Amino acid sequence: MALRVNQDYVNDGFAILQEVLVNAEVEAFKDSYGSNWWNGILNKLSDKYGKLSYKLPQSGTDEQLRKSIDLSNSIILFERTCKELFGISDSEFPTVSNYTHELINNRNKILGHIGVGDIDQQDAERTLDSMTRLCDYVDRDEADRIRQIYLEVRNNVNQSITENEPVPVDIRRNLEQSNFTAGEKVNLMELVGTDIVQPTTLKTKVTFAGETKSYPVYKVKLDALYYNDQNDRIATWIDRYSSEYGADALKNLNQEQRNEIIENFIFESNPEAIKKTQSNILLTEQRVPGVTLSDGRIVDGNRRFTCLRRIQRDTAEPKYFETAIMDVDIETDKKQIKMLELAIQHGEEKKVDYDLIDYALGTYRDIELEKTLTVDEYAKSANESVAEVKKRIEIAKVIAEFLQYIKLPMQFFVAREYQVYSLFFEMMPILNKLAPKEKELLKTITFNNILLHALLDQRKFIRDIKMLINKNSYKEYFNEQVDINTLIHEKFDGRAITNKDDVDAFANENEIIREKLKKSMDAALQLSRRKQLKSQPMENVSKSISTLADIDEHVFEKMNDTEKEELRGKLNSLSNVVNEYKGMVSGMVAEKPKLAISNPDIPLVLCRNLKTSITSTSVEISFGAVKECAEQEDTCIIKAYFVDEEYRKISNINRCEVTTVQDTVCDFVLDNQNEIKKVFLLIQSDTNVTNEALRIIPFNVQL
Repeated sequence: MALRVNQDYVNDGFAILQEVLVNAEVEAFKDSYGSNWWNGILNKLSDKYGKLSYKLPQSGTDEQLRKSIDLSNSIILFERTCKELFGISDSEFPTVSNYTHELINNRNKILGHIGVGDIDQQDAERTLDSMTRLCDYVDRDEADRIRQIYLEVRNNVNQSITENEPVPVDIRRNLEQSNFTAGEKVNLMELVGTDIVQPTTLKTKVTFAGETKSYPVYKVKLDALYYNDQNDRIATWIDRYSSEYGADALKNLNQEQRNEIIENFIFESNPEAIKKTQSNILLTEQRVPGVTLSDGRIVDGNRRFTCLRRIQRDTAEPKYFETAIMDVDIETDKKQIKMLELAIQHGEEKKVDYDLIDYALGTYRDIELEKTLTVDEYAKSANESVAEVKKRIEIAKVIAEFLQYIKLPMQFFVAREYQVYSLFFEMMPILNKLAPKEKELLKTITFNNILLHALLDQRKFIRDIKMLINKNSYKEYFNEQVDINTLIHEKFDGRAITNKDDVDAFANENEIIREKLKKSMDAALQLSRRKQLKSQPMENVSKSISTLADIDEHVFEKMNDTEKEELRGKLNSLSNVVNEYKGMVSGMVAEKPKLAISNPDIPLVLCRNLKTSITSTSVEISFGAVKECAEQEDTCIIKAYFVDEEYRKISNINRCEVTTVQDTVCDFVLDNQNEIKKVFLLIQSDTNVTNEALRIIPFNVQL
């Protein structure tokens, strides 16, 4: 069976990435632009002159348009919209941009290889790795599919293979029987050729101390091996055990007892992944060799070792772990071994298999607490950017602050039970926007919400906080939280806390404070929405002024009489709307209207309800008109509304035609103001452009 070439693998990865990006982009644009979503995409893909670098249709069915977005366009579109539509922060954007540019360049290289030869192994690995990291921002499940392709490519150079089939393992017969006792400390290299350590014809590449070599692969009896208790994957589980049974409790057990406990930790950390790997090993045997120190400590392959232990128990048949053996000492070479572990775990396995709390704790412990590695060394070993590592440490420090806050310092397994990593991950960009005092207050607010179990939806909490800060509506909320925080600590500071159960008990006993936290957020959101509504008129008026200012006045000279008349009509309508709003605003600021100078061309407007008291918020007023001389018109257009004693508008505005032939009846609805004793009916000319009234008529109020 011929092997697939690297180009095939990379093309498979690009196909997955393109589908993920296109689907996510189309849905995001539909959410933001509605039926105009395709024009939104065309606009984003256009240059500053409005031209498209890649040909795209101007119209079509949704499916046709979706299919027209090729790989290059999907990557470019993601880079240009990732902050606006996908929540990528300013600090993350340079990393995303690097991935997109690298993938575009590599795609062009790959196209150049078609018909020439396969692409380089290193280029294939790097391209697939960049695809995985970019896809992680959109769809982690699909990123896992690309990551599996990456692993397959990488593993192709880690095993001895021919053009047809893997070289079969050649196990020597009549091996020497050792006097090895299960669980005792040994040097595995001294047992090579015995029933404990059996040589094979396989080799695997390992990079140690900056040098990559091919190491022989051996089959080692499971009893001679033990778990790496410094594995980041189980960091919080080890911490929990130490918290419950003592700092040295695990060390004081014999090797098999420790193996049983750590095996349980590894299984509990991801049961489904262990079951899947176990099924694969049962079906195809162990495909990827591990890496083991000569004393039996497994540096890489703890999960495979777990599966083999479980299979051996289930089948009662002896199993062997295939592994390279490195004759180094963990104390002497601790730093290099850690770098080796990182390179293997984060180069060949999936980081998402880690609980993110465990991953953060491992990074924090290796760099900040134990100072085994520098940030640069860690980033290089884990194939990450320095920014990624620093961000994870920053999050771990906030988690450590939270644990200190709830009186359970450094018990990271508690943070894992609270599942707060994503919460603090999303919060970091917000914290970095605030001044130092506000930053500390937001952390306290968040800690209190976690402590009191007030976060039913962590993502909604983060969205709400972002909205308050972006709209500059958070200060009232923060001020109220200071008072609630005082109330919490009056009860919590004197409370004895020894474990998470004690914290949960405190939360359950203080449901009233929990409700205060929730109501405080609800009230802040409502206040912010009201402020936003108030700002809309000013924004809309400003936009209207800008639009009118863009009109070329020279166009008026070229208009014919009909066009000018039509424009005058529109301007009069616009003027009426402006005057209405102006009157409303004037009423709100209590600008007292002036009596208008009499217009000799219109009749005198009469109110038929003089001396009538208002006894309901619904008021019916009849208007008539009388000519004072024969030359006056028979009708006029008025607008009328009620104001209070401070001349603030308190009713709807009625526009009506008043005639000398028949009375006109208008209905008014007054604001329900029980304290008002007197109101005034203002009658204005419909063409009034100043704050003038034809008549101001008082009414007594008896609601």
